[in-house]
Amino acid sequence: MAGTRGGVGRVAAMAIGLVVALALVLADAARAGTYEVAQCGWGIGAELDPAMPKTEGEAVYLHPGYCTAPPAGTPAGLWFETGFASDGGQALARARWVAPPGASFAGVSFTWSGELQWGMWQVAAFDDGIEAHGLAGAVLSSAPHLVAAGITGPAPAFEVRLECLIHGGPVAPCTRSLRSSELLSGVTLTVDDPVPPQAKLAGALVAPGWHRGTVPLELRAEDAVGAGLAGEEATVDGSPVLTAPVACAVTTIEGQVRGTRLRPCPPTATRAFEVDTTRLADGVHTLRGCATDFGGGQGCAPDARIEVDNSAPEVEFGVASEGEVAATVSDAFSGPAAGTISVRRADSETWTDLQTTLDRGGAGRATLHAQLPDLSAGAYFFRATATDAAGNSGSAQFRAAGSPDELRHQVAAGGGRGSGPASRGGRPPSAHGRATHLVAYLMKDGTAERRLTVDFGTSVVVRGRLTDADRGGVADRSLAVVARPEAGGAGAPERRRVVTDRAGRFELRLPPGTSRSVLVSFHGGGGLAPTHHRPLALRVRAGVSLTAAPRSLRTGERVTLSGRVRAGAARIPARGKLVTIQYLDRAGGRWRPALVVRTGARGRFKARYRFRYVTGVARIRLRATALPEAGWPYASGSSAAVTVKVDGR
Repeated sequence: MAGTRGGVGRVAAMAIGLVVALALVLADAARAGTYEVAQCGWGIGAELDPAMPKTEGEAVYLHPGYCTAPPAGTPAGLWFETGFASDGGQALARARWVAPPGASFAGVSFTWSGELQWGMWQVAAFDDGIEAHGLAGAVLSSAPHLVAAGITGPAPAFEVRLECLIHGGPVAPCTRSLRSSELLSGVTLTVDDPVPPQAKLAGALVAPGWHRGTVPLELRAEDAVGAGLAGEEATVDGSPVLTAPVACAVTTIEGQVRGTRLRPCPPTATRAFEVDTTRLADGVHTLRGCATDFGGGQGCAPDARIEVDNSAPEVEFGVASEGEVAATVSDAFSGPAAGTISVRRADSETWTDLQTTLDRGGAGRATLHAQLPDLSAGAYFFRATATDAAGNSGSAQFRAAGSPDELRHQVAAGGGRGSGPASRGGRPPSAHGRATHLVAYLMKDGTAERRLTVDFGTSVVVRGRLTDADRGGVADRSLAVVARPEAGGAGAPERRRVVTDRAGRFELRLPPGTSRSVLVSFHGGGGLAPTHHRPLALRVRAGVSLTAAPRSLRTGERVTLSGRVRAGAARIPARGKLVTIQYLDRAGGRWRPALVVRTGARGRFKARYRFRYVTGVARIRLRATALPEAGWPYASGSSAAVTVKVDGR
């Protein structure tokens, strides 16, 4: 509100604006990109504009401290007072709130009252940067009453005033010989935050190349406009690897989370953490990092493509020309990168590395070659070690014994003897037997995945195939299937057996349960080497229900929202399970938080919510979502939506 003095023309303009503005209220229970800030009530102080003088004139007072600590016998609130002075003397007490840079006020509600003498005026208005627009005003004394109004257009500032409108004039100046006062409390400012935050991914995981094991990742976020950052999240293929709330200045009022400062959350946040890539299937994945501000706006970094390989290369000695030793290396993902063939006498622990070359073949395959040194008669061990581009290592070895000629013959046969396995395709048995390969995946509704997300109470099927080195099916072999619950899941890992059919295929149904890691293994035997598949990730959404009563109500009335989080084989956390009630933002097509509650020990929750700013008839869709948190073995899950009709006519 520009200036400090207002004449009759300015008063008339504000009065016209008041008539128009009082007809406007917020059109919905909340708006996309908006948040609410509580001031001067509920034990919260007033964050006033320090750049604007709070009072002007003689014997004029403003008491922000009375919001939280009023004198004995004085109601809590922001007090405006004009003391004794000459009639017509200038008087102005001003409480001014300024929206964060780039943001704008979209609505306001407050309770106020006044004890006004002649010519004194209490007024609430917003400032668009050029002129003031009145929202509410009075020239007569009034008892405490609620005012709620919406604001259209830009409104970077909001003011409440107590002032002498007619001062210095010769006729009927405002009365200053008697005290005037105004009490303001329970201010709720709705702030429009139009700019979403920005997020950026950094760290080793987003560097080019293949990754394995635990890899550092950093998520940096910035919210230069508006509310500040409320949370960060990183996902791989849509599954969270980081959910990090940010500490903000907030409180819960009538079941709704509101800021206690005009910018409740910090403008920047950086979270450094590590991602366990062993929980991912080998191959290419999509990494996404996002930041959410307190107003519900979200910004995401460009998706990053990450390559994961945690499987060691498969190494087997093969047929070679006499006088040489050779081994084949297979690695389906990052591919063979280096390797060495070594030899030692059986009666020695010292290995001698041979000068080894690596010849690349087709995709994911290579051959190691080394010249066989002159060996005296005796027993020897040969070892081939290979490393893939991700840094995983695999090895194989065999024993040969006899005269120098016999040694050369056995080495050229890849460790086999005579017409044994080395002469049939060049794939000799390893130290544990003939190599085997295992493929496994999770099945649901005809979809095969290594990472699968299902609803609570859903059973899935583990399916796959066991093959030998020539990719032929291995029949009638017992496989171990171990389902290990995530942290917070009840009980020990579930161990089951399944037998392959004539083609080496197998299938096992897993009962409903918590999120689990599923490992399928073949322990070898019968001339076959053991093998296992990378753990399969089964994510189960939390089971949540929600009811609303009544389903039809009027603006200002409260709806009771109740429901239950189903724990199944898990236990409800000691502090209760965290649940957020969300509403559907129809304009943006997104679910946004309305309030947050915790369940009791049995998973039940109840909350009440008041729709304060709805005009016309609004049909609002609500749902309850159980959020991921430490010790809770379920993924994020939501209830079916319920629709509440709010009539503000």
